[in-house]
Order: sequence, then structure tokens, then C-alpha cells
Amino acid sequence: MLQRLAARGWAIGGLLLAIGLAVPLAAQERPNTSETNAQPIVPFLEGTDVFTAFRGDTRFEANIFPHLIAYQNYTDLLDVTRLRARQKVRPFAFAISGTPAVRIRMFNERSAPVRTPSYMPRGNFQMIWARNLDQAARMTSAQRSSAWTSFRQSAVATVSLYEAHVVVGHHSNGQDGCLYTNEVPSGRGDECVEVPGSAPRAVNTKDGSFSTNYVRVGGNYRRNYLDEAGWSGLEWGVRFEVEYHPRPWVDERIVDQYGRLREEVGFATASRGWRWCGRRAEISGLLRFIHGAPEGVSPVIKQAEIDCFPWNNGGWGFFVRYYHGQDYYNIAFLRNISRVQAGATFNQGGFFRFRSNEAVRSAGR
Repeated sequence: MLQRLAARGWAIGGLLLAIGLAVPLAAQERPNTSETNAQPIVPFLEGTDVFTAFRGDTRFEANIFPHLIAYQNYTDLLDVTRLRARQKVRPFAFAISGTPAVRIRMFNERSAPVRTPSYMPRGNFQMIWARNLDQAARMTSAQRSSAWTSFRQSAVATVSLYEAHVVVGHHSNGQDGCLYTNEVPSGRGDECVEVPGSAPRAVNTKDGSFSTNYVRVGGNYRRNYLDEAGWSGLEWGVRFEVEYHPRPWVDERIVDQYGRLREEVGFATASRGWRWCGRRAEISGLLRFIHGAPEGVSPVIKQAEIDCFPWNNGGWGFFVRYYHGQDYYNIAFLRNISRVQAGATFNQGGFFRFRSNEAVRSAGR
């Protein structure tokens, strides 16, 4: 037992160190920690997670999702100097990014293998529309403080963000084996044939091939409540997505089993200033509906999560998550899982906050 715990601790520690060194180089932009908010992060992009599920068959998992920003003008929406000077600031922003995502699961077996990682590269296009920028930016500190204290739903010290996105992505495991354990390659392309007299059919999770491509469209709404400094201390939001896997884009061996149309609805609320979660405390949940789910697999995925970010410097925090539904780990899609997961998360996103160009220049940025 102690050896198993020690091995798990070393494995997670090593991966945390690797990600800690790599992510700041490849992530969206610098952390949102300065007083001037000089480098805001494009919102609505997920973070990187390293976690355990407290199960005997798994040591740990990691969802590594660095976002490489090719273009973004979200910074322009936050320029309080131009807004107060009544200069024209368009309420729209765009962002184009790429995400070389990888998902891994280390199994509690001989030599602790990481079988068939999920390779999930994708391209992201986002459009963000901000409402009430002018009114919120021109309020005095006293007016924002009064609105924040009274916390009226109709208070003008709010900014609403509407986001729409289009994602084109790939999901595979880089393997070339047959889908089932009682099959072998026929030698004719990707065809597999059943071995006579073999054991009952089971999914080949060791090297079975999995591959699909998809298009995802969706949107987010987030309402931000600003304090006297023009910094959101409370937010809530909802999201909706539709993901479609066109038949020609899916491996023919799984195309009729995977469930090619998926819909997702979710919510989240977050605030700052808590005793143990000073930077951010967040509660979120989602439901994902799978049309044409495999037989025996739940057509509804349920997820609930609590996140805590204690430190203002850096993007690391902790989370606890409950997940129930179709296994998300590539070739394991033909089974259900129900797990409580806990671990560390890295996310550079922050609360909405106006910035001042004069302050940015005086800080040498």
C-alpha cells in the first residue's frame, strides 16, 4: 500500500513539474496578476488538469490543454482610458488559437503503462461581444462601490460578455490494432477479421485503433459584477455547444457506435476574496447528451466541479470533480465510468478587469 502511494506521488509530482515548466511557455499569455492587467487572457478556454480518481486500476490522469494564441484583440475591450475619453472602442473582439491537446491515463499495472493516449489537436475561432462597457468604465469609484455594495441585479456596474466559437478538431489514439480482441488484421488495408474459436468479443484497449474528427459550434454568456476598482469580484455564466462528427471523418470501425452528434449545456459561477481561495473560487456543472450512444452506454454525461485558486501569482489551483457517463478516453468509449476526481489545475484565465494605458506605460509594458 505504501509503495503504491509513493509511486503515485512521484508520478504526479514529476508530471506537475514538467507541466509547470512547459505551460508558461506555451500557454495563452502571461498570468493576469499585475495591477494594470496588462496581458489579459482570452476567456472561455479550459485549463490543464493533473488528477487521480482514487481507483485501483488507475494511478493518475492528465488533460494537457495549452492554448497557442495566433491573434487576439480582446485587450481593446478593457481599455478604460479610451472609453473615458469617449474614443471609439468597438464592443467586439476576435481570437484565433490552436490547442495541441493530449490526454493521458496511467494504469496501475506492471511498469505503470500509459496506454493509447488521446491526441486531440484542434483550431479555435472565437468572437466576443461586450455590453455596457461605456457606462461601467465612466462610473466613478464611489458609484461602482455603491452598486457593488448594494449588489442590485440592475446595477450599471456590470459588464456582460457574449461569446460564440467554432472549433475544428481531431481525436485519435495513434494505434493500428483491431477494435476487438478476437480480431486480427486481414492484410487488406484496415480490414480486420474474426479468429475462429477465439475468446468472446471484447474491446481491444491495448492497441485498438480509434480516430474521429469533428466540428463544434457553441456560445457562452457571462455576467460580471464590478467593484470600485473596475474589477469583477463575482461572475456567473451559461454555455451551450453542439458537436458533430461527419460520417466520412470517423473511422469506419466505430462510426456506427460512437454517437456522432453531441449537445452540451453548462453553467458556472465564481467569486474572489475567499479565505482559502483568494484568487478564485468556482462551481460549475454540465450535461452532455449523446445521440446514437453505444448500447449499454448512458446517453447523458453528468459532471460537477469545484475549483479553488489560492494564489494570485501563477495559475495553479485545485479541484474536485464528479463525472458519470461515457468514458472519454478514446478506445474506452464503449463503457460507462463513474468517478470522483481530485487534483491540480492550471488556468491563466482571470476575472474581467478594466486596464489603463497610462498605468501600463508607467509600468514599462
